[in-house]
Amino acid sequence: MDVPFQVGALYNRQKQIHALLGGQRQGGISTPKDKPVIIAFTGDAGASHGYRDFWDDDGIFHYYGEGQIGDMRHRGGNRAIEQHIKDGRKPLVFQMMGEGRQYRYLGQFVSLSSYVQPNTPDTKGDPRNAIVFRLQPIDTHDGAGLFGYERTAAGDEASVGASGTAQNRVVQVRTKQRLFRERLISVERGCRLTGIEDLRFLRANHIKPWAISEDSERVDGQNGLLLAPNADLLFDRGWISFEDCGKLMISSKLPPEVGTALGLNLRRVRGYGAFEDGQRGYLAFHRERVFEPLIDKIVASPL
Repeated sequence: MDVPFQVGALYNRQKQIHALLGGQRQGGISTPKDKPVIIAFTGDAGASHGYRDFWDDDGIFHYYGEGQIGDMRHRGGNRAIEQHIKDGRKPLVFQMMGEGRQYRYLGQFVSLSSYVQPNTPDTKGDPRNAIVFRLQPIDTHDGAGLFGYERTAAGDEASVGASGTAQNRVVQVRTKQRLFRERLISVERGCRLTGIEDLRFLRANHIKPWAISEDSERVDGQNGLLLAPNADLLFDRGWISFEDCGKLMISSKLPPEVGTALGLNLRRVRGYGAFEDGQRGYLAFHRERVFEPLIDKIVASPL
């Protein structure tokens, strides 16, 4: 069957996902009886107990199976994922955006293998063996607004020429960009200025610019923001920045009519709260090196 969802878009779990596919309407893994799919949900539920799903450096998604108390078992949804190729089922992964909110479709995946992670806390805080699946994404995100490559990365690509070595370099850049974006999605929910959470209309922006970041910083999801294109421009050029608490900073040099013309309410920031500890170091760099200092350089540059 064709998957009726678009990568990055938001859907209501009950009215748009289960109403169409069926399956258990609660829990982390749903296995519809009449559709050849498995619906897997990822989010912050595990983080409250001391673990969370994550992307490794090879772009593989490590997804913790179901089971709240005691060791996880290869049954139910866990067995379904383990046997999905044999059973002819497609694992579809959705990201939980918060209680009572919509779910973001991350795409179709294939399970490469699984392993047991010992000493993983259950809902009571007791250590247990957890089953973790190594999932590889099948759907590509090309064409979604989020996955338009940053200007810094595009410049990096353009500078390497057209040789075979350069082509390998381009592949490496794109692979790192993709990994960064996947990790960023787990950190930031949406644009703090516009409130948009549909990834098709967002860009993944490095806080510390790609061009001057170390390799590890380039793929660090903490080094990023999800921004609508117009907000992305203002942040990238240093017209705006953020305090650690999430408060917006606006350059005194930004013409007041610009924000209005761009359709942005620069006096209001969406309620995503304070930034995570890992983001704060990057934001300090942005406030010191990009916010306003970069504007001075642009203004001083000859036409």
